[in-house]
Amino acid sequence: MSRQKVFAIASIAAAAVIIATIFAALTRSESTTVATNSSSSGKEEDSTQIRNIIYNVKFECGTISGEEGPLRPGHYDTDIGILNKQDFAVKIQWSAAANDGANSNSILKTLQPQASTSIVCKDMQQVLGNDERFVEGFVIINVPLEPGLLGSLSEGKQILGRAEDINLPEVQAFYTANALDELPHEVLVDKITFTIVNDTSGKIPTEMTGEILDINVPSTMNEISDPESKVKQALGEKYALSEQELAGLQIDIQSVGVGVGTMIDDHAISVAKITPQASG
Repeated sequence: MSRQKVFAIASIAAAAVIIATIFAALTRSESTTVATNSSSSGKEEDSTQIRNIIYNVKFECGTISGEEGPLRPGHYDTDIGILNKQDFAVKIQWSAAANDGANSNSILKTLQPQASTSIVCKDMQQVLGNDERFVEGFVIINVPLEPGLLGSLSEGKQILGRAEDINLPEVQAFYTANALDELPHEVLVDKITFTIVNDTSGKIPTEMTGEILDINVPSTMNEISDPESKVKQALGEKYALSEQELAGLQIDIQSVGVGVGTMIDDHAISVAKITPQASG
């Protein structure tokens, strides 16, 4: 083999070694770049990890006696129940915010495993320092995700549509409204049958004079009362009779009967299950 051919073969071999070296360097560079991107992606995932679960609960507390609001006059109460469904203790923080008013400081509480607690109107008014007859707003319940609860969130990630699968604390609001000052109960009623003999005031319709009429009035057990006085009092209130006009009103009592009646129940209740929201 001539010297020129040997030199050419050696040159080709050297060139092949150089190309292989360059290709290996490029391959290492691409591998490094991919690894860097993977690390950066991991940091982004950590930054969006769920850290807290928030419940926003509407409350209505107190008495409305006039026409000042969209709610009808009555007595309103809210009872917020919280249940820890886990087998370990869970910490919760809650605060209250009154409509167009002040916000309270946060209250920290620990719920034992499988235990429940409640937040009632007295608690909300106390933390708000509110002594108004009626107050409404929101209670904000924050549940920090500690390691035990965080571990149940599928490695720190969870779609809240499946919240029931991971036993998050359950929050329900129980609302009541009652337009009566006291609960419905049976009452005694006197049915008084009477006739108007004479009305000097002229305020009572003349066609009622001489007719047999009746009226039902509340009664009390073992009460000594005057049926005529009860009838005159009812007529006086209805037709705005003065004391002098009542004195000139002549009533003839025909009969008195006793019956049992029931107060109308104007009571309403409702329950709402509060949906949790994620917070970073």
